[in-house]
Amino acid sequence: MLERASLAIGRLDARLSSSPVRAAWRERAAWTGFADARRAQGTELDEIDVFALDCGASLPQRRPIAFANEELTALRAWQADLAKPQAPHWRELIPVTLDLPPDWGDRPALLRALELTAQHARADRGAGPWLGMPALLKALGVTRTPLPCLVAADKALRLAPRDRDAIVPRYLKALAAAAEAGLERLDGVEAERLRAASVIARALRPGTLVGLMALSQRQPLITPLGIARTLGITVSGAGKLLARAAREGLVVEISGRQAWRAYIPPDLAVAYGFRRRPAGRPTLAASLAPLDATLARFDAEMAAFAERFPELADAGATDEPAADDVQAQR
Repeated sequence: MLERASLAIGRLDARLSSSPVRAAWRERAAWTGFADARRAQGTELDEIDVFALDCGASLPQRRPIAFANEELTALRAWQADLAKPQAPHWRELIPVTLDLPPDWGDRPALLRALELTAQHARADRGAGPWLGMPALLKALGVTRTPLPCLVAADKALRLAPRDRDAIVPRYLKALAAAAEAGLERLDGVEAERLRAASVIARALRPGTLVGLMALSQRQPLITPLGIARTLGITVSGAGKLLARAAREGLVVEISGRQAWRAYIPPDLAVAYGFRRRPAGRPTLAASLAPLDATLARFDAEMAAFAERFPELADAGATDEPAADDVQAQR
């Protein structure tokens, strides 16, 4: 199980470091990790609720979140901590008195992280120990950048370690499953980027469709009014643009019977139950060569959008420590 967890985390970390959609993935992964941590505290909160909370919207058939302002404040604070360019030493992440076993330094990094998280969780009954796991794994050199989905929250860690033989495999299995799900989600976001580039490349007059798809990568819940304000077009024109994107399968309307229209990317529509997962095997990706120019334009639009809205910029994209820094923190 240790090997499976290590390989899954390593694959995700390596793929993410060179992915052009890592900003969009990190945002989605933060919703997953935050929901896992809050559920471990007994809060009835699913990932779709965190998504709606972060995007400031109410979704069809979802009840309002209790203490929404407090939850949103906690989410934004955690996202800000993960985006800090300077990685703290692991001791700074565990603000409690530690009583580490003599062989702690000889254990694999994942098991050292488990021991630190367990002692932290027994001293702090809040969600902090669970939310601190992505940064802790980076500080111990397991990953090059915090992976927000790696929140293996387990209330059993707060008990006396009488059940170690059961806790360790469960912890490693949870980390492996989280990393594998994170890699699958990364595949989905990258596939949506290629699908958008393919549609744009075939279009005779793509117009503002490029800007719309770049925006949807960084701001996944989109409305005609929001598009009109961001892209500088009329609300009517934005509605037509979104309808066109929906016909091409680039966005999915989730408004239901509500008066306002809202759209999300297809990968989120499948994850949140607004669309069924396509049956059969996934289609083979076409050669990227014909799409090079379109992808370059698409990525340039994303960069321009990030520059225009720095609060949505990928602050964690360049925070990978040098190998010497990682070794010094171990």
